[in-house]
Amino acid sequence: MYGLIVLTLGISLSMGQTPMELNVLTMHNIRANLDRRVEPCTDLWAYACGNWSSSHRQVDNFGLAEEHYARAMAPLLNGGYPRNRMQAPRLMQKMSDYFRACVGNQPRKLELPQELRIGSSDWTVAAARLRKYGVNGVFFDETPDVAYNDSRHHVVQLKMPADLSSSRTQLGQELLALGEKFRREESLLQSWTLAELKQQIPQINWHNYFKELLDTELNGVDLRVEVSDVEYLRSVGELLQRSNLTTVEQYLCSRLASLAREAAPLSAGRAASCVHHMRAILPLGMNYIYDQYVYRTRSEDTRQLAEIFGSLRFMFGKYLDANRLRLSPEQLDYVRGKLRGMQLKIGNLPDASTTAHFYDSHYDSANFSSTDFQQNLWQALRLRTHLQHAPLRQPGAALSLMHYYVNDDVFVARNAPYFEPERNRLTVPMIFMQFPLYDHRQHLIFQHSLMGFILAHELSHAFEQDGILFDANGNESPIGLGIRRLATFQTALQCVKRTRTASLKERLADVNGLQLAYDAFFGLFHDSHKLEYRPYAFEREFLAPQLFHLSFAQFFCGRLPPAIGHDMDDVRVNEAARNLHQFAIDFKCRQQSQSPQIDCEMWRPGKQ
Repeated sequence: MYGLIVLTLGISLSMGQTPMELNVLTMHNIRANLDRRVEPCTDLWAYACGNWSSSHRQVDNFGLAEEHYARAMAPLLNGGYPRNRMQAPRLMQKMSDYFRACVGNQPRKLELPQELRIGSSDWTVAAARLRKYGVNGVFFDETPDVAYNDSRHHVVQLKMPADLSSSRTQLGQELLALGEKFRREESLLQSWTLAELKQQIPQINWHNYFKELLDTELNGVDLRVEVSDVEYLRSVGELLQRSNLTTVEQYLCSRLASLAREAAPLSAGRAASCVHHMRAILPLGMNYIYDQYVYRTRSEDTRQLAEIFGSLRFMFGKYLDANRLRLSPEQLDYVRGKLRGMQLKIGNLPDASTTAHFYDSHYDSANFSSTDFQQNLWQALRLRTHLQHAPLRQPGAALSLMHYYVNDDVFVARNAPYFEPERNRLTVPMIFMQFPLYDHRQHLIFQHSLMGFILAHELSHAFEQDGILFDANGNESPIGLGIRRLATFQTALQCVKRTRTASLKERLADVNGLQLAYDAFFGLFHDSHKLEYRPYAFEREFLAPQLFHLSFAQFFCGRLPPAIGHDMDDVRVNEAARNLHQFAIDFKCRQQSQSPQIDCEMWRPGKQ
């Protein structure tokens, strides 16, 4: 019941709550989630989040944000947008047709688009046709990306699929055996022209594959490829040359059916499910509509986030002045240049100067129906692949930073902020810019402990063991590799490895991010033992340092669904807090053993 109250209050924020009322509501939420039977010094996550499940029906805070988002977007997509403010009418009509077909969709037998009904005796052509509709990793993984040493230019990356276990057909089992054979080998990256690719791996008809995939003759296309797993690709070509056509078709059909199930909305016919499906499949249209008709605080949020981000960069600069890792002058310049050039962006949209015509014409090639959802989905998948590969059809395949980032082959949209090392850019999705995750009217203690930590976490990704390899322009650099090889850097990595983790780089971003956010707000070498805090007007029990930790921890409140690429949320909170020595001071924790706690710190200056 309380979750419904929070949801209603959260939506009503745009109707004029005062900052004090908003802060009182935030504290009310924090208190409702506390489990006072638990000691924060023993398990901060359980203390801060122990009562979440009894107060909310949603899985976590992102569930709340998604619910708010869907409630705002569904009426607009159903045609309830103000006509007098409509700047991209064709886009709005296409998005509305897609939504209505999705909501009215009823389960039925899978119907393929005409292009996929045409048989082919050439497996490369058949595989390329499936790739057009988002089926990747069929026999190999094909991804348009930027060159590893030139982030301004696009290339095609070819490699062994990460997962070859998705089919139980005979051919699927043979591919799995090949993967197991070659995955044990060290793979070198080769950078070739298309002509060199044909020469080096003649077992695959690359000309036919890319001609079909790119819908163009390749004579005038300056296509470059970056190839891993060369011996695997040669073996796959040989395997498919001796496989009969029926076997190949069975395998391709199983992969296509798997994609159709994965791409469909989670709950057929439900408006909220259709909204979130469209966020993943048609991101530009959804972001544009949300920005035009729902998001009302962009200017205030942009200013506030710039200030928070600026304080984090300033503090990281202080870290570099202390030079804990003992970097050389050249290495310091490298890191400072990367920090200085880092960009912050709200929403995955093109540059603000982009005209409405760009949005209106973006989906011109799609002919969405208001009644046939299945054919709409096929068109949307094909359009996304077309947009991903569009730069490859241009001479030089130059990357335009003015345009938005066309998302990967995902079927669940990103909710959390993310860092792109190839662009040295941190993007905050607009769905994240809403209560209870953020509101520009909240007190700074709430903004810096939650949003500040999230931004610091993503900023830290630029300087962990993978991110450090990319320079300010997004190119892999030998200077970054030299930093990673430093004994001081490796010692910091080994410290974090003392406790098991699902992802070392995510653990580093959590630990380094919380330290950076705390220092940016309270200052370097902060010691609450030496200070006397006055209580806030909206909170009498918890003083500022304790409130910082609780607000940070409650970002991770939820029912602990299985984590993908991260540790479980309780582990993330407790490990980050354990490596911030001020946490024990702020909560007056008693030392549990004779040996002092050793905090893992990579960039942060040592204690004074």
